[in-house]
Amino acid sequence: MLSEEKIKKYRAMSPEERWKEVEELMTFAWHTLREMPEGERKKRLDAIRQEHDKSNEALLEHLRRVS
Repeated sequence: MLSEEKIKKYRAMSPEERWKEVEELMTFAWHTLREMPEGERKKRLDAIRQEHDKSNEALLEHLRRVS
């Protein structure tokens, strides 16, 4: 959980500062993934894709019910 100080810092950021932080985190994540052994990288990316597919299916199901 973020501290109150960290939350205040984020709230005070400009959109450009927030975007820069997002880019830095994405770059770090990709560097970390590329440094992993191929099997571990594949396992993690497969899990991410599976979660993404589950999320998409849940959204579609919801839209089917409300349409």
